[in-house]
Amino acid sequence: MKNLLSWFSFFLIITLTFIACQKKDYSEVINPILEKYLEAWNEGNLQVLDEITTLDFELRINPNFEAKKSRDLLKESITNTRKAYPDFLVTVDERLFVSDTAVVIHWTITGTNTGEGSHPPTGNKTSSNGFSVIFFADGKLTGEWIGYSDLTWVKQLGFTVTPPWIKEE
Repeated sequence: MKNLLSWFSFFLIITLTFIACQKKDYSEVINPILEKYLEAWNEGNLQVLDEITTLDFELRINPNFEAKKSRDLLKESITNTRKAYPDFLVTVDERLFVSDTAVVIHWTITGTNTGEGSHPPTGNKTSSNGFSVIFFADGKLTGEWIGYSDLTWVKQLGFTVTPPWIKEE
């Protein structure tokens, strides 16, 4: 009996160790939420955000990564983007599931600047690569940090960037 109990304990320990060491597939939980989030950006379906984001969602975008904290500010950002670029589209090129609390996506954004925004519409098509770190908790999105080349975007709109004059001393 003692020998049987020893074998059972050994088997139980090996089984639990094997289960604990298996790589978890976070994509099964995160992908459906992520697809709804992309729907908000790509189609302007803001109602879906009430279901998948927290009220204190935190959006940070380069160049200064200043936090916009609230679901309403997220909705405002999406609305303003889609107003200036009615055909705005985020295409996910790659997903890296860090854990059940974060995913990093490499994406390409495109759009034609035909609407009013922070500047008059140029009519130019734009395309830029970038990445987002999207955070999750309890099955909801809690935040996103967005990084891309805003200089590339501005140049594609037809604007020029003039560096400040450097005075020689």
